[in-house]
Amino acid sequence: MATKATGRHRADVEINVLESFELRSRRSIRESERARLSRLARKQAKKLAKKQAAERAANPERLQAVSSGRYLVRAQAKIKFYQRRPVRNIVTMTVASGLFATFALPAYAYNPDIAAMSRFTTTDAQAVASAADTQNLTVAAVNTVKYVRGTYESASASEIARQETLNAYRTYSGPTAADYILNPPYSKLDGGTILQVASKYVGTPYVFGGETPAGFDCSGFVAFVFSQFGVELPHSVHGQNRLGIMIKPEDAVPGDLVVFDDLSHDGIYAGNGNFYHSPRPGDSVKLAPIFTSNIHFVRLATK
Repeated sequence: MATKATGRHRADVEINVLESFELRSRRSIRESERARLSRLARKQAKKLAKKQAAERAANPERLQAVSSGRYLVRAQAKIKFYQRRPVRNIVTMTVASGLFATFALPAYAYNPDIAAMSRFTTTDAQAVASAADTQNLTVAAVNTVKYVRGTYESASASEIARQETLNAYRTYSGPTAADYILNPPYSKLDGGTILQVASKYVGTPYVFGGETPAGFDCSGFVAFVFSQFGVELPHSVHGQNRLGIMIKPEDAVPGDLVVFDDLSHDGIYAGNGNFYHSPRPGDSVKLAPIFTSNIHFVRLATK
């Protein structure tokens, strides 16, 4: 008959079963955790791969992806010289300018007005180049451009008058003071005749350095008048003042010289406080009052 187990043995058996169950439970938990972590790692890897693929598709030239473990290292792609923005801008502007000039050239070259002035009869370049009057056509075109693009300014009436006076003075061909000195028309020097000769040139325009009836300055007028009496005077107020004899104002008579004290001007005394003179640029020979008291009188010869 079998021996009935004691309570002590039953307790030992129960303890061993519980320990075995606890060991199996712990191992199962660890394996489940490792499996969970493995699944999580695979999911993260898939997400990273998808993100990397999307970035490569969006920026195939700018972004290169290099996988290093579970990290993603981005590297800047090197841009080629001809792909840089400044180079592309320059090339674009150059091409656009060339196209604009190419489209505009035929419209300008064969404009009806220009073609008529240049005597175009054909638009064939070879025919134009081989034409007999090609050189003449080129010169006409240059002259036309100079005329159209020339600059000019409108002149005032006084400037036009001045230019006309200078032109008349330069083209004067009548007798000069030197001619009259060699053959004077008057043999006697008297005041009345001097004033008569001086009055003939009233209205002659003032010309700086002038000494002919086309234009006088002050000393040129005096020298020209006295040359007709055989008196040779220098074309200078200083020189004419030195050749005469200074007289008192109350002794002055018509035909004497009126000389400014600073030797800046002179004329021919006409009596009664007046004198014939050639005043200044823009004016002309006239009989006028002596307008200053800073003068003296000079007599060239005994009247």
